[in-house]
Amino acid sequence: MRGNQTSSCREYPCLLYRKGGTEAASAMVSDEIAWDLWLNDCCVRHMTSSPHELDVLAVGYCLQQGLIKDGQAVRAFYENRGVSVAVVGIKPTLASKRRPMTVTVERLCSYGTLLDELSAAHHMTHGVHEGALVQDGVVLAYAEDVSRYNVLDRLAGEVYLRNIDTSQAVLVFSGRVPQQVAEKASVLGVSCIASRAMATSAGIEAAARLGLTLVCALRSDSFRVFAHEERIIVK
Repeated sequence: MRGNQTSSCREYPCLLYRKGGTEAASAMVSDEIAWDLWLNDCCVRHMTSSPHELDVLAVGYCLQQGLIKDGQAVRAFYENRGVSVAVVGIKPTLASKRRPMTVTVERLCSYGTLLDELSAAHHMTHGVHEGALVQDGVVLAYAEDVSRYNVLDRLAGEVYLRNIDTSQAVLVFSGRVPQQVAEKASVLGVSCIASRAMATSAGIEAAARLGLTLVCALRSDSFRVFAHEERIIVK
C-alpha cells in the first residue's frame, strides 16, 4: 500500500441539468479510499480518507484518540494490510504547550482567503475540507481531506512528527465547528480557531469550556466571535 503526497482527484462522467435541459458532462471528484490502521500490531480502526500521506494521518489519529502519549517516539510505515504505527522510544517534548497569545483583527481578516490560496483540490472538486496552522502570516502546517475530522488528525500528526510549537498559532479551518472539532483543536495546542463556516451550539459551549477563542464566518473583511474574544486586538 502506498501513499501520495498531495490530494488526488479524477474525472467522472455525469448528466448535467441546466436551463431546462440535460447534457452529457463530466466533473472532477475527490478520491476517497478505505484502509486499516494498525498500532503495535493491533488493528485499531478501519479508516476512510483522502489517499495522500496516510502515515501522518495515522499518527495524528492515534494522538487525538490518546493511543499515543506525549513523549513517545513513533514510526509509521505502509504495508499491504494498511498503515502501521509503532512506538519506538521517547522523544523530546516542547517546554510549553499553551502560552498566552493575541491576534489582531487585521491579521484574522488576512486569513479569510488563505485556504483558497493553498488548495488546488478544493478549487477543482469542492470536495475537500482544509485546515492550516498559521502564525504571524506564516503557514506552519496545512492539511486537506474529504473528512473534516481527518484534517485535524493530519495536523496533529504534522505537529507531533515535526515538533511544531502551536501556542501562538491560529487554526484556520474550512468546515463547521461542532463539539468534536473544538476538542480536536484543543489537543493541537492552539488557543484560537478561525473557521470560514459557523459553529454548532455544542461547539460554542465546548470552545468556551476549553478556553478557545472561536471565530466563525471568517471573511477578508468580517467575522463573528463566539467565545473568548479577549485575545482579539482591535486597533
